[in-house]
Amino acid sequence: MKHLSLLWIVLFAFFATERTFSQDSNLAKLPSGPAGSGPFGAYYTHLKYRADWDQPWRVGDHPDIVVRFDKGGHKLVFWRGTSYIPCWVTDNNIWYTNEFVERRGAHSPNTLGCVEPMSDKQCRFSQVSIIESNNARVVVHWRYAPVDVRYEHPFIDPKTGWFDWVDEYYVIYPDASGVRAITVHSTGLDKWIEFQESIVINQPGTFPDDNIELGAVSVANMEGKHITYVWDAKGGPTFDKNPPKSNIFKINLKSGLKPFALVAPPKTDGNLITCYEGHVGKSNFNWWDHWPVSQDASDGRGATSSARPSHSSLCHFALPDKSTAFWEPYAQGENWVTKVMMNGMTGKNVEDLVPLAKSWLNAAKLTIDGASFESKGYDQTQMAYIIHSKEPVDNSPLKISFLASEESPAVNPAFVIKNWGNKIPELMVDGKKIKIGDEFRYGIENSLEGTDLIIWIKKESLKPFEIKVIPTKSTRF
Repeated sequence: MKHLSLLWIVLFAFFATERTFSQDSNLAKLPSGPAGSGPFGAYYTHLKYRADWDQPWRVGDHPDIVVRFDKGGHKLVFWRGTSYIPCWVTDNNIWYTNEFVERRGAHSPNTLGCVEPMSDKQCRFSQVSIIESNNARVVVHWRYAPVDVRYEHPFIDPKTGWFDWVDEYYVIYPDASGVRAITVHSTGLDKWIEFQESIVINQPGTFPDDNIELGAVSVANMEGKHITYVWDAKGGPTFDKNPPKSNIFKINLKSGLKPFALVAPPKTDGNLITCYEGHVGKSNFNWWDHWPVSQDASDGRGATSSARPSHSSLCHFALPDKSTAFWEPYAQGENWVTKVMMNGMTGKNVEDLVPLAKSWLNAAKLTIDGASFESKGYDQTQMAYIIHSKEPVDNSPLKISFLASEESPAVNPAFVIKNWGNKIPELMVDGKKIKIGDEFRYGIENSLEGTDLIIWIKKESLKPFEIKVIPTKSTRF
């Protein structure tokens, strides 16, 4: 009885502490920069968390990157506290990530446990850089080497000493949609690799249930057939009712805009999207607190308190040992493989994302009319049409016939015009001049090969239309 009384005291203290933490608004929140909307673009900054956590970091004034949007308070954040793992942050400060490349430690002789950037607590092998930032789009490069919690690397090549490295490019447009292009460099490509996992990050003082709707994941296929899966006291359900060849999901956070992702539909029947089943403790969801922020050498610690930041996993694209369908590579070679995924934030229902998916997976054809211009087709890795000018443009316009249809719709198309030069563009759509602003944005980017023009147009259409890009005055002498 004495032991039983002691157990009740401990349990009472635990639950009382949990209630206190859940309601404590004074706990340090994960930093994401200024609240609210701001000029669209990517910004180097120094995100501060807590004085005791910030102090040991040996970094300068610009170690982190925040992508802001001028239509809404959501952001895309690359922060040391998440090991630079990119996170979409809602307007009410709920964080979400599509994960990273993960390897299994048992598959390489010198590694243990989870081999991933989540284990790189000091960002020794994880860095980010802004490749492009203008009014039309942002490109951020994230390069990392998966490690275990001892900073050991998998699949070390005995001939060269090289081990696994990953390059990820995030190409993001003003409507908060874009592409994640993932390239794994490895001599162990025949072993287990996870490319995606839907992870919600819970702010200190919150439980998963405070941030995630019980109807947590909505799934759809390219025909618009859809289902929403509900978590209950048993945790995550088996995703056994997915519409055939489902390839789109939306994560139902308790926020305005919500994260979404999609890939090419599988070539065979079966579940491409699978659930992270089960739950922990009093939550309907799994949750762990060994990441983010924690500097402990741990790759798996179930949360028992909301005092720390924690994370909850909901579902996967093509988890290799559970899926019956396959997320096909975009390209591959002897020691590398690339996969691409569209992702972003949306206020739409999951089935209403089908036109966006079609615009990327089955992009509309176009024809161009212009003496020095040549179409290079649609590039899924940039979510953009590539057009090349043989020489910097003079005053001759570029005419584009955009052959949109129901199967190949236009949804906010983007264009990269290589070797454009320094001319400011004027845009006309079906003979109507479009002012620079919400419906038309451009950026001019210098490279070693020339000066390129990036154009983004806010327009949705199931019918063909005409675009004319007219060079005007030069941006500089």
